[in-house]
Amino acid sequence: MKKICIYGAGAVGGHMAARLARAGLDVSVVARGPHLAAIRAQGLRLIAPDADFTVPVAASDDPAELGPQDLVISTLKAQSLGPAAAGLATLLKPDTPVVFALNGIPWWYFHGLPADGNGGAAAARLPRLDPEGQLWRHVSAERALGCVIRSPNELAAPGVVRSTSTVNTFVIGEPDNSASPRLAAVVSALQRGLPGAGASQQIRRDIWAKLVLNVPSSLTCALTVSTAPEIFAQDDMRELWRQLGTEANAVAAAHGIDAGFDLDAQIRSSGAHRHPPSMLQDLLAGRAMEIDAQLRAVQDLGRMAGVPTPVLDVTVTLLAHRARSEFAASLRQKA
Repeated sequence: MKKICIYGAGAVGGHMAARLARAGLDVSVVARGPHLAAIRAQGLRLIAPDADFTVPVAASDDPAELGPQDLVISTLKAQSLGPAAAGLATLLKPDTPVVFALNGIPWWYFHGLPADGNGGAAAARLPRLDPEGQLWRHVSAERALGCVIRSPNELAAPGVVRSTSTVNTFVIGEPDNSASPRLAAVVSALQRGLPGAGASQQIRRDIWAKLVLNVPSSLTCALTVSTAPEIFAQDDMRELWRQLGTEANAVAAAHGIDAGFDLDAQIRSSGAHRHPPSMLQDLLAGRAMEIDAQLRAVQDLGRMAGVPTPVLDVTVTLLAHRARSEFAASLRQKA
């Protein structure tokens, strides 16, 4: 498994592509705009605490130009996946797996689960995350592998990714939680350049373990334009964070997952780092935010299980309004 395409080589995808290419794998990337032009002209540069290097990688905004791959890793935001599904399909051989590395609830969430007594669960879908069924049609859930990334990165400039941590993890798992041969092959290939890659037999637990951090951090930081240390310094904001994390944890529990929300542990791990979460970065840059996958899908799953999420409901409404506010857009233009 040497021919690997990173679909969406932004901050996270660019980091992965650079390290895999440096390890000798045949890496290509799907990118666009000035970032694509810079990669083609000068290569892809990674600036990290432990390295600063530039690697050449094949790059295109037309995935069909890159040809069939042994492995595809999609690092697109959830809201971009459906429109990209047909292009993604041009990269696939009959047995090509696709690793979906994204924040929030994945579009394939119920695939691979055993059916309940009424034939549910395994057949259920979350229409919000693939409203036109393009991912099911062009890619199919049978190809999907889940991936939970903990790797803080930013695009420092076109063609330049800045990584802010020496600890980067990439937890990958099958939707049916099996230790499949293809999972082992994917992890083995990625570990050549990404030693933090590992296999999981409980990928939904890993997804929720990150979500009970993402839900409170995305909402509180984006609504207040603050980072975690500023939030945790205020008693009232720390309590809001706790309430949001507790609600997300309750939704996970109703679906059979122990997400392990622990406010004190989150304060210890995040309370000293002024790294803006991705949703705040997107808000300030005027980009679409992952509100559906990170937040509204949690609401949907809560309603499916009869779990109330009153604080989440109010704050998601506020954030969605802020995202479409003309006044907020004018402030971004002035920044």
